[in-house]
Amino acid sequence: MFVRDELKALRGDNREARTHRVAMEEALEDCRREPRLAAVLEELLRYGEGGDFAHCPALVALFEHTRAARDILRPLIGRLTALHRAYPLAQLAFRHRSQAGAHVLQIAAKARATLSLVLQDAAAFSELPIATFVDGEQREMVLAGKASACLFEIVAEERDRVTLNSVRTELQSGARMECTGPRQSRLIQPSHDSLLTLRLARTADRPGPTRRIDVRSGRIVHRASGNAADSRAELAMLLLGRMGRSDALPVLVARTRTGDAQLRWQALRQCLALDAATGLSLLERIAKDHADPLCQAARALLAQLQRERPSLLSEPG
Repeated sequence: MFVRDELKALRGDNREARTHRVAMEEALEDCRREPRLAAVLEELLRYGEGGDFAHCPALVALFEHTRAARDILRPLIGRLTALHRAYPLAQLAFRHRSQAGAHVLQIAAKARATLSLVLQDAAAFSELPIATFVDGEQREMVLAGKASACLFEIVAEERDRVTLNSVRTELQSGARMECTGPRQSRLIQPSHDSLLTLRLARTADRPGPTRRIDVRSGRIVHRASGNAADSRAELAMLLLGRMGRSDALPVLVARTRTGDAQLRWQALRQCLALDAATGLSLLERIAKDHADPLCQAARALLAQLQRERPSLLSEPG
């Protein structure tokens, strides 16, 4: 493996890395004290704690026109860009992620709200008609680039399918999009341009599940908990099942009885994987309880097992 001399030097002497980090932190704090940005960050906290967006004038002004957003963000971005030119190996001062042509730079996070710059390259625009519906609010304003988008709203819902209304819109500098609640989403259409947006997002106080929906058929193709703690618990249960940890069975059985339906279903699946007899007993009990929100799903799974694994149901338990 080839390692550049600059990286070797940095690895061998952390004083330079510390100098880079301190310079970035000091520049960031200086920029955050700038009155206009400070006002935005103060209201971001108020909004993140549940305040009404309309009662946050600095945030409202930030999303009124691209010129306002650029004027407020230019000093911050300009100063940090200059520092990165001086210290090209310095770590970014913000939380960030990049994947498949989509790049997110989180400028600030306060309580349940985040303010981010989002750059989507042409490669990031998916032709797959899957839209994600999240329980929260999201406002976006285009700062640069062009693309098309479809805005979706759920107008009717069954167990595993929804009916959608859609509106197509053209995006260019200054265009704004809003999704306010778990029944709204948007899908950016394929484009040869990159699209840079400023995004303000806030999760619900007690978020419901996140759903991914095939917008052509209305079929719900995936559900996931909207709560980070629930997501961690769901992943932990999945890992216990994959590891064959039968000693965790009593805990998983208890998780099938109360709490969030998504977590209960995941616990039930892992009970079936670890001990078929125990899992089937739980599945049959849920399928008989008409008041249980998992009743229909349990009945559907029992019917599937009867078709595909009849020997499993006839095994002594």
